[in-house]
Amino acid sequence: MQPDHPIIGDLVLVGGGHAQVALLKSLAMNPVPGLRTTLICREVDTPYSGMLPGFVEGVWSQQDIHIDLARLAGMAGARLITAPVTAIHADEKRLDIAGRPSLPYDVLSINIGGEPDLAAIDGAAAHCIPVKPIGLFRQQLATLTEAGHPKRLAVIGGGAAGCELALALSARWQRDAGTRPDIRVFGRAARLVPEHPPRAARHLFEAMTAVGCRVQSGVEVTRIEEGRLHLDNGETHEFDACFLVSAVAPPKWLAGTGLDLDPSGFISVSASLQSTSHPNIFAAGDVATITSDPRPKAGVYAVRAGPVLAQNIRRFVAGKQPRPWRPQKRALAIIGTSDGRAIGIRGAHASTSRMWWWLKKWIDRRWMAKYTDLSMPPPDTADRLAGINGKADATALRDPAFAAMRCLGCGAKTGHETLAAAMREATAAAIGLGADERLMPPDGLNEDSAVLPIPESGEMVQSIDVISEIVTDPFTLGRIAAVHAMSDIYAANAVPVWAMASVTLAAARNDIQQSQLAQLMAGGLMALSEAGAQLVGGHTGEGSSLGIGYAVTGWRETPPVVPDMTGDIALLLTKPLGSGVIMAAHMALAARGEWVTDAIDQMAKGNGLAAGLMAPHRPMMTDVTGFGLARHTLNLAERCGAAGADISLRALPLMRGAQICLEDGHRSSLHDANLASVRMAGEAAALSRSGILFDPQTSGGLLAALPVAVAEDICTALLERGEQAAIIGRLSPDTPGLSLAE
Repeated sequence: MQPDHPIIGDLVLVGGGHAQVALLKSLAMNPVPGLRTTLICREVDTPYSGMLPGFVEGVWSQQDIHIDLARLAGMAGARLITAPVTAIHADEKRLDIAGRPSLPYDVLSINIGGEPDLAAIDGAAAHCIPVKPIGLFRQQLATLTEAGHPKRLAVIGGGAAGCELALALSARWQRDAGTRPDIRVFGRAARLVPEHPPRAARHLFEAMTAVGCRVQSGVEVTRIEEGRLHLDNGETHEFDACFLVSAVAPPKWLAGTGLDLDPSGFISVSASLQSTSHPNIFAAGDVATITSDPRPKAGVYAVRAGPVLAQNIRRFVAGKQPRPWRPQKRALAIIGTSDGRAIGIRGAHASTSRMWWWLKKWIDRRWMAKYTDLSMPPPDTADRLAGINGKADATALRDPAFAAMRCLGCGAKTGHETLAAAMREATAAAIGLGADERLMPPDGLNEDSAVLPIPESGEMVQSIDVISEIVTDPFTLGRIAAVHAMSDIYAANAVPVWAMASVTLAAARNDIQQSQLAQLMAGGLMALSEAGAQLVGGHTGEGSSLGIGYAVTGWRETPPVVPDMTGDIALLLTKPLGSGVIMAAHMALAARGEWVTDAIDQMAKGNGLAAGLMAPHRPMMTDVTGFGLARHTLNLAERCGAAGADISLRALPLMRGAQICLEDGHRSSLHDANLASVRMAGEAAALSRSGILFDPQTSGGLLAALPVAVAEDICTALLERGEQAAIIGRLSPDTPGLSLAE
């Protein structure tokens, strides 16, 4: 089966800010055929800044104020890469990502916000807690409260955000510690909230003084040292904790992008949110300035820009003129006062009431619901990417993506030039990321076979594994596939030496296909290099979905030894369980993003360290993969001459969120088949944690049968090295099947 729409355009989103989530939701509800979307962000949870004061006060939980980007990207069918962007090469239409090869794009959208301007005040970087990024602020706030709620707080910033934070901190301390802190707010302007009318400032001042917050306006903090800040009027003030809520600064790396920037260093964009220097680059939120109509760096404008950004990118890729946008100068603003009331501001009018606080909560919850209720299926459309591929030049005419009908069989192979260029790109990227140059594939890989030298002694071990697109980041997928395939070699007490790749790619424009292949192979080359193995060949083709696998050849000097069943033989597991159910829940948009990223990290982690520690003992081993722990345990028991095994469910290491996903009813498609293949002792299958035994694992851990003392030593050694490992049970010489205990 061929894909409905070959990929002929790449849209890359940098950052998951307030405008970008609206773009993602739009693409989920109405996808553009042929347009592949990639989201790159540092973290999978993006906070809504408007609800931060409520979080600090305790009105909202952490989950209430965060949008799960992994779920949103999954709904939109977007690739997700969790890593920081380090550079954009606008003229070359590519960007650099930490720890990965460069990524090309046709259209780029940037919504990363700003950074705290720590350089503006001497000592701020060392002695202040900046409110942005919110994730770091949240951690530092938790540390403060756990340490005993310091009594003297300083807040630098007299705007709405600074005042709301001061009031929220006061309420938080009152609730948790039973007393309000001594809070001083320092503002540079002559009065509070200079962006709002004087009446609003008076209401806010009254609310702050009512809870003991002291305000100093018209002053500037010039220097901060440990426990003390200095003002431009010569005064000093002592504090136990200092919060910085001042103007944001642009990310420093923007200066090297080649983009037009405003005098402050933010991206200059037109009224259509397009870069004034590079029309294929869009930007919104704090990181951008509309040069013809600048607005304050406030979250409300990023929220309003979201639908405009989505519409204009759609128009651009369709070859239509994006439409200009003029943000409202006057709009309703609501400032919470952390006493069950809020100040409502519209134009020159301002008032305070409980109704305003109720309205703010309703508005915030309604906006968040747009990006947390992700159950609606996306319809198809018939738009074409005329704006990206409007001209059929000679290169396009040769590109299979634009053919009326694509060939199958060997006609669906990746073209020679595309393959060769991708492998050169992947090899260079892997070497640049630290891979051993001596283990890189031979230049060209022009032959369909590889000639491998055979050592004079020992045994050859071979295995092959293929996985589908379990993760959308191609670099990580390539790494997981290689790690997964090499685990069979480690389980045989061998070391991987050579590998051949098998890759199925979606139909796509040649350069897009080349980039995808380069990313995949770079990830695989990194994993192979770390294990001391070399890629010596492979095969590519096209199909309806992405798939990648490796045939791995290993070598061992001696085979494993069957354990002496007259002794107590422990079962040692080297990785936690749960990848199958977590990724199944993720496909149903039901898993938290943090669970998904943890699972991906585990799948990408190789088994070489554990195998090396166990190798001198020559244990019987298996890797825990598709059949689930239960079936793999029984297979290992049979190879060891045991009748069955005793498993402690409490001892099983689980990935974060795995048990919750099971309890919510999520199951991998292989779960029931794995359950049916296992003989359970008594009523063991009814035990609460037993479901994880049948969960298929991708790139799971090694399961080894070792004498108890040896297993304990190896488990300790792995834990000391920061790895997860556990002794989960014993082999049973007499009792058949699995015996389980909670």
